[in-house]
Amino acid sequence: MSVTIPAAERRSDVPAEPVFSHLLRSEWAKFRTVRATVCCLLATAAVAVGVAVIVATAIDKEGPQPIGRLVINSHMGLGVGQLAVMALAVTTIGSEYSTGMIRTSLTAVPRRGPWLAAKTLVMAALVLITGMLLSIVSFAIEYASAPAVSGSVTDPAVVRAILGGGLYLSVLSVLSLAVGAMLRSTVGGIVVMFTLIFVVPGLASAPALSDLAHFLPGSLPPGSAGWAIMQPGPMLGGLGPWAGFGVLCAWAAVAMAGAVYLLDKRDA
Repeated sequence: MSVTIPAAERRSDVPAEPVFSHLLRSEWAKFRTVRATVCCLLATAAVAVGVAVIVATAIDKEGPQPIGRLVINSHMGLGVGQLAVMALAVTTIGSEYSTGMIRTSLTAVPRRGPWLAAKTLVMAALVLITGMLLSIVSFAIEYASAPAVSGSVTDPAVVRAILGGGLYLSVLSVLSLAVGAMLRSTVGGIVVMFTLIFVVPGLASAPALSDLAHFLPGSLPPGSAGWAIMQPGPMLGGLGPWAGFGVLCAWAAVAMAGAVYLLDKRDA
């Protein structure tokens, strides 16, 4: 005699796909309990604020200072501190592979896209908030050091440029995480991102490649697409603020698409 198992019971044997909000809470729990998160964010803060203090005290200021110049000076620390953000983003995914946690993560979440999206969203939001706070603090230091300021801090372009530090670091962290996911290596991801942000812009500074530099995602000094969002006005010979930010987002989107594709195609 055959026994027919109800469809409802058969479906109950299949693990339910986690709700996306649960994935976010899970990834947030990972972030706040990993020492690398605190260390990298503290390093970013120390460098950003430290450089802002050095610039504020080292540069002689006489007479009214253009507010645009103060904004640019306040972002110098982020140019160095972005290395810690890149390390954080790459470590976020690289540690999953180095510790073997990736197998547990993908077993709990069979659909890999939502898992990577939750991890990326939590990290990007954390970096966005941190970057904006550091940008505001760094600008406040520069503003307080000026004997007088020409220009208004409430100018929409100035506000956008100040908060643009957070936008830049956030999207840069997404790009870094995607690179780490494609390479499945913390060291490899950091090396590639370091080369892309700190080495390639120097090579592209040659006269024959000067136009190419404006379409790179980031660099140490202003001039790349990513830095455009942190400039009060269009960069000399470069892209406008939102055009440059769009190019940076395109870099991150293409890298993330590659990461999702490889994550689906490869074994954990």
